[in-house]
Amino acid sequence: MLLQRLSPPRETGQVRPLPSRRSPMMLVAGVALTALGALVAWQVYGVASQRVPVLVMARDVPVGQQIQAQDLRTVALGVDPAVQSVDAAGKSALIGKRAAVDLKAGSLLAQTHVTETLVPGPGEVVVPVALKPSRLPARGIQPGDRVVATTASTTEPGRGVPQDHPAKVDRVGQPDVDGLVVVDLVVPAQAGTTLARQAADGQIALVLQSRAG
Repeated sequence: MLLQRLSPPRETGQVRPLPSRRSPMMLVAGVALTALGALVAWQVYGVASQRVPVLVMARDVPVGQQIQAQDLRTVALGVDPAVQSVDAAGKSALIGKRAAVDLKAGSLLAQTHVTETLVPGPGEVVVPVALKPSRLPARGIQPGDRVVATTASTTEPGRGVPQDHPAKVDRVGQPDVDGLVVVDLVVPAQAGTTLARQAADGQIALVLQSRAG
């Protein structure tokens, strides 16, 4: 009788697991992401836990109105150093100053929101002048600059003789779609109407005076 070698029965339905292989780069990336998440959480916790007393508006104060003690209240906030705020200890120094912008109840107060000088002051007006770039100094102008708003010389009937208006720059807008820049000029009240009329006719150019004082 021939002896037959019996092979072991094959198991069906079973898959041999593949060896686990992880790329070293994936491991490094996972560690880096975990460390980054921990760092962000630590920074957020640090800002939130370091609460400082700051001033917020207790009620609405329109631009130009004097700030009273009852307009302010103190709250403890975790404020990022990049956010402008006023420490509650400086409250007394703000009383009597004027709102430089419209202040809304609940908003965080910043030093730039208040001013000691109201614009326009007594006997002054603000005249907006839309100017082409060719009628502005190439170096640009900025709030506080002293300028002369002068009318272009022309021989057209009804335009009159050229006039000069000493003025102070209050604000400078961004160029609009037509490239025009709106500049708010502070001038004496008696010159305001004339300057506004000339600005509407597109006659104005600005001459920048010395910034040396």
